[in-house]
Amino acid sequence: MRRLLRSLLLLLVLPLVACSLRGNESESVGTGVTVAVLDVGQALAVGIVTADGRALLYDAGNSREDAETVILPFFRSYGIEQLDYLVLSHPDQDHVGGMPAVIAGIAVASFVDPVLPTTNRTYLETLRLVRERGIRAMRAERGRILQLGEQVSVRILWPERPFLVDTAGEASDNDNSVVLLVEHGGVHFLLPGDLEERGEEALLEQEGADGLHAQILVVGHHGSRTSSSEPFLRAVRPAVAIISAGRDNPYGHPHPEVLQRLRAVGADVYRTDREGTVLVHSDGRRWTVEIERELER
Repeated sequence: MRRLLRSLLLLLVLPLVACSLRGNESESVGTGVTVAVLDVGQALAVGIVTADGRALLYDAGNSREDAETVILPFFRSYGIEQLDYLVLSHPDQDHVGGMPAVIAGIAVASFVDPVLPTTNRTYLETLRLVRERGIRAMRAERGRILQLGEQVSVRILWPERPFLVDTAGEASDNDNSVVLLVEHGGVHFLLPGDLEERGEEALLEQEGADGLHAQILVVGHHGSRTSSSEPFLRAVRPAVAIISAGRDNPYGHPHPEVLQRLRAVGADVYRTDREGTVLVHSDGRRWTVEIERELER
């Protein structure tokens, strides 16, 4: 019931609560693309909607409840009847949990994932539904571009094969997360999933310091100290950093060290555990931020 009330509040309040950020002087901002870091607790779900009705979902929270009370209502509020792309960063439960319910609740054209080895049952159920419904399955590979309408392109920056492995010699879920760079004119959004320091270092080696710059960063791994390293953040140079974390979560996310590193690079920090769903509207030159719950900053 709490999650349902929160979703209804989201639809009613979001148009009324807005916060403009530096460099955003145009009142026309919001007519191009909206990127929403949805409040799904200690999990991740990022919805993208363009002005011409194209849509992408990156991860799907932890559960069916997340899908039915937060994710699907978000897309319905924009009149979206089909997702062009359903992207899974990696098959951990807090990223794949709501995907079966998403597939059951809205048409999906393409499913994109890194095809990592896993025994996660929700992931296996997701693959079964993809096959049964004839959804196009795409392997996430570095260099692939997902076109989202005429004005928005989504570049897959990571993973690269062979996969990075952990100390046991197994492919690392987190360090092989699908990393997306969403480009809308001069405004860029970086979505690194749960990429940790080792993966960040490998990605930096491939992209160089200039290849990762993005004004808006969805902070990796819910603000864990094992992610968002100083070299990575210096390369990204975000003006806005959005952390998806649950209230009073047992992991202590976001860690104070990460918040300090984000502020050190000049980022304005937003957190779903405090401010609810965070939306960024871009017109390709500037952006505005909208939050579900207004707090003293």
